[in-house]
Amino acid sequence: MRPNTEATGSQAPNLTVDRALRVLEAFLVDEAQLGVVELSRQLDLDRSVIHRILATLVRRQFIEQDPVSRRYQIGLRVWELGQRYRAGHQLRDLAEAELATTTRLHPYTTGYLSMLDAGDVVVVTPVRGPGPINLYSDPGTRMLAELTTTGRVLLAWLPEAQLDAVVNQHRRTELGELPAIPFEELTAELAKIRAQGYGTNRGGPYAPGIGTVAVAIRNREGQAMAGLTIDFLIGPQAEQLWDTLPQELMASAARIEHVINSPHPDSTAD
Repeated sequence: MRPNTEATGSQAPNLTVDRALRVLEAFLVDEAQLGVVELSRQLDLDRSVIHRILATLVRRQFIEQDPVSRRYQIGLRVWELGQRYRAGHQLRDLAEAELATTTRLHPYTTGYLSMLDAGDVVVVTPVRGPGPINLYSDPGTRMLAELTTTGRVLLAWLPEAQLDAVVNQHRRTELGELPAIPFEELTAELAKIRAQGYGTNRGGPYAPGIGTVAVAIRNREGQAMAGLTIDFLIGPQAEQLWDTLPQELMASAARIEHVINSPHPDSTAD
């Protein structure tokens, strides 16, 4: 008899979810379709349990039932999740390539791919220029979004209700002694970012001496997926960057969006 592989105790806080995931994993085999009897035998679960799980997965479009064979196969939602996974990895590769090109043009700069996590902006990938002096933040570095240029660029594309909830919650729990600008002033700045397509910071109270230019990479619905940022030390030698970097980063974002938001080559129009 096949051993029961279901974890217990703290390792399995929700057996229902675990069983549903095991059903989905069963479709990783070569056969495109599986029946209830096969799933029951393979997973060592009662047929009634399999029926209930499949009914839920079918209703949620993770599994489909063939109307002729009455057997089950992977559904639309699994394909959509796979596309999101693929797009995420593709986005990172494209962003790193774009940032590498920009930092080679401006050796004393550092580029970042970052993402929004609730009210924080998180560094995903840093890309240092070849110059001997660069700013640097480690991957995984978190900063309060409203206090950073990158964070504001990403916040700018949130729906108003979500923006209000995210900003106010983090102001209560994480600002501490840091000064906060009035919410109306923040929303006015976010509107400016949306209008011009990028954000800048010429030092300021949160990053003295550091210049920043940032843009958002957006999906087809207009929501920000990630941010492209270039940091540099403010000085006479970097003055031209205020004019060149916004255009370069917006062009980079546009190229990435063109690839990420294009229909999959295998897809067909309705």
